[in-house]
Amino acid sequence: MLYNFILEITHQKTSSNSFHKLSQDHPNVTIELWCNSQNDIIELKGTKDALDKAILDLEKDFGHVVKSFPERTHVQLVVKLCKCTEFPLDAIFTKYDCLELPPTKYLAGREIINLIVTPDDAGLILDHIRKEVPMIAEVNVLKLAPLKTTSGPYPFYLPLSELKTALTDKQQLALSIAYKNGYYDIPRAIPLKALAEEIAISRRTFDEHLRKAEKKVMSFLVPAILNV
Repeated sequence: MLYNFILEITHQKTSSNSFHKLSQDHPNVTIELWCNSQNDIIELKGTKDALDKAILDLEKDFGHVVKSFPERTHVQLVVKLCKCTEFPLDAIFTKYDCLELPPTKYLAGREIINLIVTPDDAGLILDHIRKEVPMIAEVNVLKLAPLKTTSGPYPFYLPLSELKTALTDKQQLALSIAYKNGYYDIPRAIPLKALAEEIAISRRTFDEHLRKAEKKVMSFLVPAILNV
């Protein structure tokens, strides 16, 4: 099962993170960041006066603003200079194969990061950040809960690598032959005996391999779809 893991991070005052500094200097502005490894897309939210001041500082530290889309209480900016190299946390997230959901948020010096993780990795990620990232003063967990989607109460997550490992070579072979020869068609295109003869084993032995394979597949598939 996948989990939604939201962290609140407070950086050291001496941190070189540009977004953290911008957030500290403008505590009344909420900063949301998207990055495509070429440009930063930044949304600032606050009063017009607070936004104007934050944008002036942002242009000094981040370089040229390519596009600007101002609204009454927020402004969206496309900034030419990408700041991803300032984020050592990215290497940690890559190590544990978790997915970061944009945007990253900054408010009054606090950074909010939204991740998709397995429950086993959540604690490891938290320990890794606390022990090995000196630029961070404090990290708190805001949320750790099963990931919900609009299509159902839980996401469809089928660990295919684990399933393949669970199947023996003989079970994989039996399942593959049955599928390719139309055993699961309606009506069934081939009897079990003919499948067994194709690999020169008894019908009973083939049936045993196939049933065990089917049970393993269903044990992975049914809980993922029906949440049982």
